[in-house]
Amino acid sequence: MKKYIDNIIHRIRKSKTAFSIGVILLVINPPMGWLGFIIAAYLTARFGRSIYFLWAMVLYGTTWGMSGIGIILAGPRGFHLSKIILKNIWRKLFVRRRYRNSKQ
Repeated sequence: MKKYIDNIIHRIRKSKTAFSIGVILLVINPPMGWLGFIIAAYLTARFGRSIYFLWAMVLYGTTWGMSGIGIILAGPRGFHLSKIILKNIWRKLFVRRRYRNSKQ
């Protein structure tokens, strides 16, 4: 049974489409989970209904599933690539750059 599953995973990882989908899932996973919890916490505090927090928990569980599927599809190389992509995105969004002509 293990050899059969390993064979299936190996065939999936040879596909460029599966690799791309896996990397995309791994890249959108963290922002989706964080934004979902932030929005749900705001809505729960604003309207006092715990159903929003329940939806946040469902979204959180979904992101774990996305992460698992992404790792299976992309493999270790795709996981490493997604970490690099996420690091570059966060650096572009949140890190202030020093320009050569700016006063320090």
